[in-house]
Amino acid sequence: MQAKYLLIAFLAFAVGCGGADSSADKPANTVDITSTAEENNEGNDDASSNSTSSNKKSGSTNKLNNNWEKLTMVPTKDSKGTITSQAPFPSSWTIKNARQGEPSITGPNNVRVMDQPFKSFVYTNDYQMQQMYMQSGQPVSPWPGPDALVQQFFVPELNSQGWKFLRQYNVPEVAKLDKWYNDQLFKAMPSQTDVFAIGTEWQTSDGSKAFMITRALVSTTYDMQTWYYFSSVLKADKGYFDKAVKQYLFALGNTRYALEPIMAYNQAEAQRVGQSWAAFNQRMAQNQANFEQQQRNYVNNSNAINDAIMNGYNSRSASSDQQHQNYIDGIYEQDNATNTSTGNNYKTSIHYNEYWMNSNGEYISTNNSNYNPNLDDDLNGSNWDKLKKQD
Repeated sequence: MQAKYLLIAFLAFAVGCGGADSSADKPANTVDITSTAEENNEGNDDASSNSTSSNKKSGSTNKLNNNWEKLTMVPTKDSKGTITSQAPFPSSWTIKNARQGEPSITGPNNVRVMDQPFKSFVYTNDYQMQQMYMQSGQPVSPWPGPDALVQQFFVPELNSQGWKFLRQYNVPEVAKLDKWYNDQLFKAMPSQTDVFAIGTEWQTSDGSKAFMITRALVSTTYDMQTWYYFSSVLKADKGYFDKAVKQYLFALGNTRYALEPIMAYNQAEAQRVGQSWAAFNQRMAQNQANFEQQQRNYVNNSNAINDAIMNGYNSRSASSDQQHQNYIDGIYEQDNATNTSTGNNYKTSIHYNEYWMNSNGEYISTNNSNYNPNLDDDLNGSNWDKLKKQD
């Protein structure tokens, strides 16, 4: 999810180097950059040094105008036609949505700007997660830092095309603006974000110079690092090259973003993330309920199996005990009998059919079914209960 926000931020970063209509919807008014260039120290150094204070006071700007062109605020629109940003480009330059392999900016003096594809990376210390990302085709690598990015990623590739690395420098005004824009975007989780704008100059295979600006964003959480970079390459005729680079960087560093689209995006993202979390929590609650039901089913099944095992064991044990008891009873020639009054069981001799027992545990055995010791005058000192032989 965080990767999506970072990608959106990078897409916004590319505003100054692509994304505006070729028809441009350019406003009729243009901006004279002379005073702005002086305030931002963006004018040609030689022209600035040769301009005297008296010339400035008198409003003479001829020399500066020879080095700075009239600028037009070129708008960038989203898919709904809403202006999301504007950037001050030379009015003679054409900015358009370009397909891969086509220049996004063209202008006099063979000005060409080619946007390179986004490249994204992820890194985690979890080896299994690394394997999962690599199997899915996602490059896995920690952020190497600006210098190593140039030397390890760009120099070998461009050397193979006959380009020679000349120099590298930071472009803080572009990095600052990119960082500001990214800070405005809704984030689903806290992270540390670092933004870089790296300028590099090259000598191409035909001996001309090329300028490349690389804009990188690194997002680090407690267990994950994701980073992206996007590059644009500017070429121009030798006599116009330095001026073109300055004009280009000025446009990138002075892009102005509309706040309404940012707020609309943040509101939509917050709602989407909230819905995602609600759906996630609902799934987790359902998963928990399913797990608990599975546990109950497991316990019930286990109890049923255990009860069946125990019942079988008890049945077999009781049968074995009964067989053993019958064997013992056979040895001692005795039967089981139950007191009809108390329900207690007793052992009696197998040789008689009738048994009577008094409260002292004494019993009388007889085969005379009509005999009742309670009617015997000789035994009327005790109360006798009849015992019933068990089958």
